[in-house]
Amino acid sequence: MSNYLLELPPELLAEAQKLATDNQMPFSQWVIAAISAKIEAEKTRQLFSIYAQKADDAKFDDILARVPDVPPIEGDELLP
Repeated sequence: MSNYLLELPPELLAEAQKLATDNQMPFSQWVIAAISAKIEAEKTRQLFSIYAQKADDAKFDDILARVPDVPPIEGDELLP
């Protein structure tokens, strides 16, 4: 494992320490988990971007045109 000096604003550090405590984990482990989650989120964003570039809008419209125009099943309604 490597070391890295990280300077954080006091408010951000306090909030991160509180979250680590709330999650009953050492601060260093919480920071590693937070960075890992951010990396995975960015990888997912990049993957969706690639998928979006490959999307065929005409084919999508074709598929949607085949969906029947009926009211949603009870409980599946959109919230206002």
